[in-house]
Amino acid sequence: MANDELRAKTQEIAKKHKASWIELGQYLFSIYKNKLYKEWGYQQFETYCQKELNIRNTTASKLIRSYSFLEKEEPRIVKPDFTEGETPKKIPDYEAVNLLRLAKNNKTIPANEFAELRNDVLNEGKEPKEVRAAVKKILETHAPKETPEMKDQKRGSILRRLIGFLNSAKSQLEEEDLVPDYLLKQIDTLTQKLEDQLN
Repeated sequence: MANDELRAKTQEIAKKHKASWIELGQYLFSIYKNKLYKEWGYQQFETYCQKELNIRNTTASKLIRSYSFLEKEEPRIVKPDFTEGETPKKIPDYEAVNLLRLAKNNKTIPANEFAELRNDVLNEGKEPKEVRAAVKKILETHAPKETPEMKDQKRGSILRRLIGFLNSAKSQLEEEDLVPDYLLKQIDTLTQKLEDQLN
């Protein structure tokens, strides 16, 4: 085998190896969409993935969603044959693509920052850990500033939930005679103090 031929073969195999999750995602997408697993004796897609492929449901779901996202947003990556000019430096990781998909649906992420994130994932092949950190940073930067009114609302909501829980728990404990009276009185005292905080 000539060196050039060996080089071409090696590139082809490497490309197939790197793109294997994309191929798997494509097959899973088709099987899921067409409910082919039922023909093979499985009632649930999740059961088929676990028993036949040894793939967890969460992984299968991410693979399908990541593949579907790429098919819509970046079809050049899911084509069976890349041309030299179209090939990304590195096939993106499916976890990173899934994070990008979630980021696209998040309205708080500005278009320019999403474009940068998209480039990091699809062209630079950044690892999921780096993408997760980048998304977290973007979300923290653009998180709405908590006003005193918002803080009061949050506080009130939490206090009301806690009071409701304590009242419900006290009733049950009292009805079934599960704790001594002094503890029920302490629950009453705590509930009263929390109600005072609401006023």
